[in-house]
Amino acid sequence: NTASMSGAVSPYVDDLNNFIIVSSPPTSWTREAILESYFGQVNYDFDQKYYLTGSVRRDGSSRFLPGNKWGTFGSVGAAWVLSNENFLKGNSFVNFLKLKTSYGLVGEQAGVGLYPGINSYNVGNLNDGFALSNRDYGNPDLTWETSTQFQTGVEFTFGANGFLEGSVDYYRKLTKDLLFDRRNNPSSGIAVTTVNDGELMNSGIEFDLTAHVFRTKDFTLNLSLNGEILDNEIKKMPIEPSTGLPKYIDTAASSFAYSQGHSIYDFYMREWAGVDAADGRAMWYRYFDDANGNGTFDDGEGFNTPDNGTGSIVEYLDKNPNANVQRETTKVYADATTKYVGKSVIPKVRGAFRLNTAYKNFDLSAQFIYSLGGYAYDSAYANLMQNAQAGANNWHVDIKDRWQQPGDVTNVPRLSDNLAADNRVASLSTRFLTKSDYLSLNNIKLGYTLRSNAIAAAGIDNVNIWVSGDNLFLLSQRDGFNPSTAESGVSNQYRYSPLSTFTMGVRVKF
Repeated sequence: NTASMSGAVSPYVDDLNNFIIVSSPPTSWTREAILESYFGQVNYDFDQKYYLTGSVRRDGSSRFLPGNKWGTFGSVGAAWVLSNENFLKGNSFVNFLKLKTSYGLVGEQAGVGLYPGINSYNVGNLNDGFALSNRDYGNPDLTWETSTQFQTGVEFTFGANGFLEGSVDYYRKLTKDLLFDRRNNPSSGIAVTTVNDGELMNSGIEFDLTAHVFRTKDFTLNLSLNGEILDNEIKKMPIEPSTGLPKYIDTAASSFAYSQGHSIYDFYMREWAGVDAADGRAMWYRYFDDANGNGTFDDGEGFNTPDNGTGSIVEYLDKNPNANVQRETTKVYADATTKYVGKSVIPKVRGAFRLNTAYKNFDLSAQFIYSLGGYAYDSAYANLMQNAQAGANNWHVDIKDRWQQPGDVTNVPRLSDNLAADNRVASLSTRFLTKSDYLSLNNIKLGYTLRSNAIAAAGIDNVNIWVSGDNLFLLSQRDGFNPSTAESGVSNQYRYSPLSTFTMGVRVKF
C-alpha cells in the first residue's frame, strides 16, 4: 500500500489527516506465490551392511497454469559397507569402506517471477472509466525445469590407526526445459517471454582426503586436501523464434557465447595479436575462408555471408566443414573475428587444503584455498591500460612498457592521446585474459590451553587463549587481482576483496 500527501497543518503530527493535499493517488497490490507439496521417504538398513533409501514428492506451483502446475520428483539411493563383510573383517589395512550410488529427479520453479505463465494487465483511468494495458505476455505452456542427477562414490579409512580417510564422488547432472527469458521479435510488441528450452550438463569429481600423519600423546599432525574437477556443457540450444530451429549461437553475454558443445563459461571474443614493432599500433586476428588459397583476405571470404544467419564463425564452419580457415593480423578492431578462444573460466581443479597440529598445550590450524587451470577477464586492468587523454584516468605501472620508437618489441601499444586509430586498444580481447590460478591463506589460528590444579579447583576444565587471522595473503597472476571474488570470470573494478582480519579470544570450558 502507498499513500502520499503534503501540506502539513501541524509540524508535530504524522497522520495523513494532518495533510491537506493529495500528492498522488493511493496504490495497493498483492503479489504472492504458493507451493503445495506432498512427500515421503523410506530408509532401510540390513545388518549395517546394505542401505537403501527412496523418496518421492509431488509439488504444485502457482507460477504455472493448470495442466503444467504439478510435477512428480523422486530419488533412490543404495550403499554397501564392504568393511562389515566377513571377508574384510579384521583386515589391518581396510578399516572402513563403503560404496554408494544414487539417482534422482528434482524440479525448479523459482527465479522466473511470480506470474510468468499468466497474462496480466495494468488498470488505468479513462474518463472515469477503466482502461486495460497489456503488462506481460504469459506463456501458458511454461512448466517445471527438471534435473536428473546420477552420483556414485566411495568412502574409506585405510592404514594403521586410520592413517588415511576420505571420500571420492562422481556426479552427472542433466538439466532440461531450462527456465529463461527469451527475447521476442520487436514486431510482437512483447520484449521477452519466459520459456522452457535447452539442456545443460554438469559433471565432475569431488574429493576430500585427510591424512593423520602423527598421533602421539604430545604431538598430532593432520593434513587434509579437498577439491573439485568440473565439466559444464550445453547439450541442446534453445529454439530461435524467427527460424523455429535451435540457435547456432547466442552472444548476449559480452565475454561469452552459448552454443551446443561448449560451456556457458567459454570465453568468446577477439584474439589479441600483439603490437606492430614498426609503428606501435595494436593488432588483432582476422579469420577467413581462404577460398582461392592466396593466403590473404579477399572480399567475400568473411563469415558474414547471406546464408550465415548469425554471421558467426561457429555457424559458418557448421555449414562449411571443409572451409580453408586462415588468419591474418588487422589493426582495425571491428575487422577482427569474434570467436571461441579456447579458454574457460572453469579451472582444472579447485579446492582447499588444511593443516591441524598440536604439541602439548599448543594447537595450530591453517586453511589454504586454491584454484588451478582457469582464466578470468581482468577488466580493472584493461581500464588502467587504456589510451585516453593523458590525465583523464589512472594508468597501471605496466604502461611504462609501451611502444615508443620503431623496433621496440612490447605487448603494450603506443600512447597517442586517444587518437582515433588507437582508441580500441583496451577493448574486449584476449589481451586481458589472465590466468586465474591463485593460492590464498584463508585462515590461520594459534592457541594455547591452560590446565592447572588451581583452574580445576575453580570448576574450570581448561582455558584456551587463541589468536586468528583471516585472508592474510593471496598469490595470483597480478598484484591486486583476486579471481575468487568473481565466479563469472570477469574481474570488475572497485570490487572489495575479502578483508584481512585479526582476532584474539579466550575460550573457557566449565
